[in-house]
Amino acid sequence: MIKFQEYPFFLQLFLWLWLPLFIALLLWTIRWRKRVRSQLGDVQLLDRLSTSISKPRRRFKEILKVCGFIFIILAVMGPKFSNDIVEVTRKGVDIVILLDVSNSMLAEDITPSRLEKAKFEIRKLVEKLRGDRIGLVVFAGQAYLQTPLTLDYSAFNMFLDLSDDHTIGVQGTALEDAIATGIRAFDENDKKHRVMIMISDGEDHEGKIDAVLKRAESENTTIYTAGIGTLSGTPIPVLDRDGHISGYKKTADGEVVTTKLATATLEEIARSTGGRFIHLNASGNGLDDIYQEILGMDQKEFASHEFTNFKEQFQWFAWVGLVCFILEFLLSDLQKRARNWGGELIHADE
Repeated sequence: MIKFQEYPFFLQLFLWLWLPLFIALLLWTIRWRKRVRSQLGDVQLLDRLSTSISKPRRRFKEILKVCGFIFIILAVMGPKFSNDIVEVTRKGVDIVILLDVSNSMLAEDITPSRLEKAKFEIRKLVEKLRGDRIGLVVFAGQAYLQTPLTLDYSAFNMFLDLSDDHTIGVQGTALEDAIATGIRAFDENDKKHRVMIMISDGEDHEGKIDAVLKRAESENTTIYTAGIGTLSGTPIPVLDRDGHISGYKKTADGEVVTTKLATATLEEIARSTGGRFIHLNASGNGLDDIYQEILGMDQKEFASHEFTNFKEQFQWFAWVGLVCFILEFLLSDLQKRARNWGGELIHADE
């Protein structure tokens, strides 16, 4: 198992940006060399005069430069290796997040948008977890299990970042489908320690959810709901390919469509399953109050196998990078040619 030093994202990005810059500089040097040769005279004549230079050797030297640079960057990233696996036992609760990714979640009545605010609050919740397994269901007109229950919080955050209004192709707010998908995400053999947190604006809900709520209640699944958005209407932006607002959603008659927080159904869901409803606005405590209640629930043990005793191995990457640079320096780009005399000796007295 290999892992790297946990540098901040911007520092990792800064390190890896050097590689394309280095390659771009190398390509620019090659083009500059060709341009200079073309200005000196006839290219074919110059090629005949410079037959001692081996183009394959020169390309190999350039490859060595790039490889050396890559291994030096990997060394700076602090690679660590481990073959030791141990079983780790934790206590916690299974939590499934139900995240609304419908178009109405793009509304900007909550800065920067309802969806981004929801994702921000979920990340804050994940930072507080101490042994709880967490999963992610995204929904709009349909629901999809984005992340099964896991103790790998980094992987969860990665899939959370990938969740947007394009994740689900069918628009709408299928709350009942989201709850049913969330129930299927839990372990069938464990009817306890189950929590769902639904984050939605509650709009455009269609269908009856009584049946799925009874199922959740019968399987001891507590559902907390977090309504996001304001109670006054706000337009739904339409984004272009670059993520910029190109207009606002309109009806067939050309009227701007507005969206507002609909709390009735969200409150019913929470009340029916023993949870509670909160308003996830800009000034509240976010999901902190919900997690405090979760901490008071009965917890179960989770067993997982993890790698331990990671050892720093950056020196091997540094050595490989250094060897690549040394070889590039020592290797000549002149090709080996047999020097056989094909002429005649001429005496000085002739």
